[in-house]
Amino acid sequence: MADGNRSQEPQSNFLTVNGLRLHYLDWGGEGSPIVVFHATGFLGRVYRPIIEALRSLGHVYSLDQRGHGDSEVPPVEEISWYRTADDLEAWLVAMGLRAVRAFGHSAGGTAIIAVGERRPDLIARATVIEPVLIDASDPERRPSQLYERTLKRKPSFDSVEAMYANFAAKPPYSGWRQDVLRDYCEHGTRESADGRRSLKCPPAIEARLYQSARDFDGLGRLLASKVPTLVVFGEKSDSPGIEFAEQIGRVHQVRVAHGCGHLAPMERPDEIAQMALEFLSAS
Repeated sequence: MADGNRSQEPQSNFLTVNGLRLHYLDWGGEGSPIVVFHATGFLGRVYRPIIEALRSLGHVYSLDQRGHGDSEVPPVEEISWYRTADDLEAWLVAMGLRAVRAFGHSAGGTAIIAVGERRPDLIARATVIEPVLIDASDPERRPSQLYERTLKRKPSFDSVEAMYANFAAKPPYSGWRQDVLRDYCEHGTRESADGRRSLKCPPAIEARLYQSARDFDGLGRLLASKVPTLVVFGEKSDSPGIEFAEQIGRVHQVRVAHGCGHLAPMERPDEIAQMALEFLSAS
């Protein structure tokens, strides 16, 4: 997608729901509302190329999850997949938004699925990219393989440029489109007292979500949901979900993003945006 709207900055807003001050961006656009909900460790701003494409279809908002972006960081024990979904539901209600079209990635997509399954009045149609789907009935549910690694993640960098240079040279970030990675390095960090750039999502918050992923029945909620949903899996993904593609396809639409992994929206945002536009524009 072209960067013709890139000079138009979104409006930054805050709303307190469930006792937390959550940050969201109002990107404008004409038409019925579209809500974008991000993956664990990220923030709404990093989906800018996709959001700008969706602005041709409706009025777009992106919401930062608790402990992410510019939303309030609660105690780590108040971080869970259940609370993420509860926050999304409460925010939609507080905003007076109904029958929204939704775009979600990874845990953000799983939260959208959960809200749509229990409150179909809030979500009319959804595109979810690489939702994390654990089969809760499987006693051999895989443990998180990211927890320990995330706890050891470097929490700060000398500068935005130093972070960009560090990330651009190693996977998975080396596969991101450059403008998306730059947005993450700039807007996914804040200046700390010592002049360094610190991650807005602390590693402990991110790790907590990875640790608790297996306790949330995303697959069951998706299969039970009556909300028309497009589920997109990355061809090269190693995330829980793609193994259930055939089962999901009996209930919802399923597509594969070829040449992509779990971070498909960062790797090929134009391709993902086109899939979302086609599905969310249908009646």
